[in-house]
Amino acid sequence: MRGRAAISAIALIAALALALPASGQEGAGADDGAAARPGGAQALLASAAYPGLGQLMNGTETKAAVVGAAGAFLAARLLLEDRWTRHSLRRYRETGESDYFDEYSEHFDRRQTLMWWAIVAALYGLADAYVDAHLADFDEPVSPSLEGVLGASSFDDPSALRVGVAIRF
Repeated sequence: MRGRAAISAIALIAALALALPASGQEGAGADDGAAARPGGAQALLASAAYPGLGQLMNGTETKAAVVGAAGAFLAARLLLEDRWTRHSLRRYRETGESDYFDEYSEHFDRRQTLMWWAIVAALYGLADAYVDAHLADFDEPVSPSLEGVLGASSFDDPSALRVGVAIRF
């Protein structure tokens, strides 16, 4: 029953993501030549439906592959650890042997750790898709410099000490 509810929830989220209008579609003309970019809410819902889908909609295929693969790996490992945890607990209850309880404890701890990692990875994917959708039209390169702080005169002298910072994404 839980599986059907999860599939229904994912289908609903995906339908909402596709139904929301993308930002920038209202003023886009037919001869702009640029594909419409998804809005922040649309990318967020798409990434909630399947990890990496929001990044794929934003046009960052490499990031989509990494986020999707990490989400799939964590989900698979979480399901396996859950199965092993339940199996060890059942065996302990049947036999009463402490080895099965130790095994149960190890799998339980691993399952909890994987759950936290899955939550962190999902939140990262959601936030990244949302921010990338909002920064899609940001054409200025991010390259802070100290030119305004040091003044133009220090850049005219070739023997002057220069400091620069460049951040590239």
